[in-house]
Amino acid sequence: MDSDQLKVFLDVAQQGSFGRVAKQKYVTQRAVSRQISRLETEIGVKLFTRSNNRISLTPAGKYFAGRVQEYLNNVDSTIAELQEISQSATNSLYIAYFSIFDAYIMEKEIINYKSQNLPQINFFTSEESVEHILADLTLNKLDCAYINHYGSYDIPHAEQYNVVPVYSNEMVLGISKHNPLSSKNYINESDLNGQNLLYYSSEKSDFMRKTFKATLNHSSFQYHIQRVSSIEQLMTSTALDQGISYIPAGLIDLIMQRDPEIVYRHFLSEQKKQNYTMQLIYLKNNKSKPLKQFVKSIKIQKAL
Repeated sequence: MDSDQLKVFLDVAQQGSFGRVAKQKYVTQRAVSRQISRLETEIGVKLFTRSNNRISLTPAGKYFAGRVQEYLNNVDSTIAELQEISQSATNSLYIAYFSIFDAYIMEKEIINYKSQNLPQINFFTSEESVEHILADLTLNKLDCAYINHYGSYDIPHAEQYNVVPVYSNEMVLGISKHNPLSSKNYINESDLNGQNLLYYSSEKSDFMRKTFKATLNHSSFQYHIQRVSSIEQLMTSTALDQGISYIPAGLIDLIMQRDPEIVYRHFLSEQKKQNYTMQLIYLKNNKSKPLKQFVKSIKIQKAL
């Protein structure tokens, strides 16, 4: 099947008539009917019910019509983006971010750049896991990325990268008011023994699991560290006392309204300080002029 065939199918589905579609396209009704029959044969599903010169979509046809419309819309938008990229490739900057918190910092930096009388840059952004980001930087699919540096982890071939710290604060623990630990001002490692620890990442990331685990010292304690795929799920699970969440202080209140069912507590780890740093990372050998212009414009943001 091709896009023209799918467009004919949608026209017939919307018009409810082979004849009207045929007139619009200046072809015979038989030609339109044949295209639909070929499509049905190709996918092995009956899309229309035909009776007494009337046609109507089958249940499968109704479902298919919705998916075809979505597919064609995606194709059109992708072509438009490709044309834009082709026309402005020399002034483009591809930036990834690890989480919604990194995205907030990135957003401020891009707005800051655009507010100045600087050469125009076409910004393209994407959300990816740390592993995905590092791979795409190495393959030159990305120019730079925002990553939350927390705990202790080693970036492979770290000597190849430049790192610009843009924001620092403290990681705290989000705890439901229904959890007895919420009555404490400080949480230590023994308090977390047997608890379900939650962190947010849109993609599966062993990198972040290791990062959080590195902040815990006692191997004799039992921790269940679990990823959730959305910030909304993280906060809901925390409020319902389904787990204790790692939260970047200073940014959470800027991203969403504070949940009255959740309190934030300092974590006294014996292993690592609980500071985090949002940082911009890029390859030292990246000679992109837009990248240099963007990095030069960055303002270090103070903890909020």
